[in-house]
Formats: sequence, C-alpha cells, structure tokens
Amino acid sequence: MRKNLWKPIIFATLTILVSSGIRNTVGLFVNPLVENTVLSLTQVSMAMAIGQFTFGLFQPLGGVFMAKYKTFTILLTGTLCLVVGFLGVQLANSALLIILCFGLLTPAGAAASSFPILMGHISKSVPDEKRSISGGLINAGGSAGTFVLAPLIQMCLNAYGLYGACIFLAIVAALSLVPSWFLCRGKAEPSPGTAPETVHAGIIDTGLKKEMAKAFRNPSYLFLHAGFFTCGFHVAFLATHLPGEIIFFGFSGSFSAFCFSVLGICNFAGCILVGIAGGFFTLKNLLAGLYFIRVLLIGLYIFAPKTAPVFIIFAAIAGFTYGSTVPPTGAITARLVSPQNLGTLLALVFVTHQLGSFFGAWLGGLIMDHTGSFMTVWILNAVLALFAAIVSFKINEHKTKH
Repeated sequence: MRKNLWKPIIFATLTILVSSGIRNTVGLFVNPLVENTVLSLTQVSMAMAIGQFTFGLFQPLGGVFMAKYKTFTILLTGTLCLVVGFLGVQLANSALLIILCFGLLTPAGAAASSFPILMGHISKSVPDEKRSISGGLINAGGSAGTFVLAPLIQMCLNAYGLYGACIFLAIVAALSLVPSWFLCRGKAEPSPGTAPETVHAGIIDTGLKKEMAKAFRNPSYLFLHAGFFTCGFHVAFLATHLPGEIIFFGFSGSFSAFCFSVLGICNFAGCILVGIAGGFFTLKNLLAGLYFIRVLLIGLYIFAPKTAPVFIIFAAIAGFTYGSTVPPTGAITARLVSPQNLGTLLALVFVTHQLGSFFGAWLGGLIMDHTGSFMTVWILNAVLALFAAIVSFKINEHKTKH
C-alpha cells in the first residue's frame, strides 16, 4: 500500500473510533435509564431498538448525500446530532423524548461517520487487493473505541450519574471533528488502474438506480444481506443486554464495563486479523467460519456456569467475531458494485444489519420482562448464526458480468 494511502485510513479509523465506540457501549446506559427514569426495560429496549434501525436507515442516506455534499459536511452534521442527543437526555422525562435522543439523534449522528460512509470516501484510493485490510483497520477503530470508552463511561456513571456520562460523551463526540477535518482536507486519490467511471464488473456505471437493480438480482448480494441480518441481531443483543445479563447474575456495573472492554480489544484484534486473512483466504469462507464460531460459543455459554471467568472468556471470543464480519462483507460488496456506488450499496447491507439489530435489542428486553430470562433469545441467536453460516458458503464473491 502506498505511503500516502495510510493517512486517510488512519484518520478514518480515528473518526469511527468515537462514533462506533459510542454506539457499541449503549448497553451501559440501559440499567441507569431504567433506574433514573419512569421507563421500563421494555420501553428502554424499544428506544435502543429504534436507534439501531435509525442507524441503519441513515447510512444509505449518507451514501446518497455523499454524491451531493462534501464528506466533512456529513461528518459535521452527524457530530452535531450526537452532541444534541446526549445533552438532550437531561431533559428527557418520557418514552418519547428518550426515543428522540437514543432512537433518533445519537444513532443518526453515529451513522454519519459509520463504516460505509468512511469506506466509501476512501474507496477510490485503495486498490481491490487492499480493501479487506483497510476495511479491517477502519472497523478496528470502532472496536478500540469500545475498549477505551466502556470503562470511562462506567467511571462517569459511578461518579456523576447518567447525565454526567452523557455530557462526557457529548464532549468526546465534538472532539471527533479533529480527525474528520484532516480526513476530508484533500481529495481521494484514485488507485492505479481504476478510472472513475470503471465498475468492478468491467462495465460503465449507468447510474445508482440501475446498479441497485442489478445488485438485488445478484444472489450473492442477497446472501450478504441475509447473513448481516443475523449479525445485526447478535451484536445489538450483546451491545444492549449483555451488561444487564452480567448484572442479573450478581456482578457489578464495573465488572460489566470491564467485560465490554475485553470485548472491544478482542474485536479490535479480530477486525485486523480477519482483514489480513482476507488477503489470503476466500472471503465467503471467512464469513461462514465467523458465524459458525458464534454458534459454538453461544451453545457453550448456555450450558456453562455463570462465573466471572466464563463472562470474560465469552466476551473475548464474542469480541473476536463481533465486528470482524465487516471487513469481508465490505470487500465482497466492493467486488460486486462500482466504486462510485459502494457507499450506498454497502450502506444498504448495513440497513439489513440494523433491521436485525432492531429485533435483537427489542426482543431482548421484551422477553426478559415477560420471562425473567434471556434464554429464549440466546437460542434464537444460535439458530440465526447457523443460518448465516450456511448462506455465506453460497456466496460467489468473484466479479461477474450482469
């Protein structure tokens, strides 16, 4: 990879560190919201679930806006949404206002600096064979954000309460404008051999609408959607309800935050390792293998005693597979669509991911309130992960003519 290509990757990684780190630690706010407001777990879970879907919905919109506005304008707007959303929690005393803050503003803000937007911005600068590793590095930034922010958020919750933690995150979000500005200072430099009008399939781009129609006629693109729905269900359930699960078995909020840090650092390592592996192994097999690891992990967790070492080991292995599905998914999508429309079409895959996230976050709280246990959701997680592993094996990741 050329030297000057590292700069946008580094700045994109620092930018997503904040937005993804905030989004992945949202579960730390669930119990404080229940304890400090009149809302039930089901109501808070619904707000978080709406936020998961909002996050997915705004990503393709951001991809469309990239064709009309400068990337920094999108990143700046997202930062303002994050700041206003977190500051607004202090005034949120009803389900509607909590949904406005955690279901609309903060997830919309995080979506503005999400993986598809950032990867779409630098995609023309990165050769095809380097997209998996660059995607792994950028996505690892979000994992690093979880590792760094989880203990800091818990410290703020312990020392200053819910509202103090929200003010802290508003400040952190504002600081993310620094790497965003450096990322967008220059124009993306096309990688060698890739003309702006050339599509990976070897044809001239005839517009976003036509390419979307072609993509949705491609079974491999649909298989990516199916697998990513499961991924969304899994990670949103963990992000929203794993802290409550740990506390349910008698552990402290600080231990829960520690487990999230373990998950974050292992996610960081997983994203990088899988990104590197994407340059040596078949991408679809990597995807299928990651989903199958989740099946085995959940099966073992269900029958394991709920001790501190078990939760730490679970967080470590879950972290390795948590976001490491993104680099191969992004790299496969980049092979199926043109660079001009990668931001939008990859974002559409993330919409499906976030649809799964909606159900993972919502059903977790709903089932816990009605049954007193997350067991049903764990079993559903395992079944969906097995389905994702099967469909991933059926993907044809090679460039094909339409």
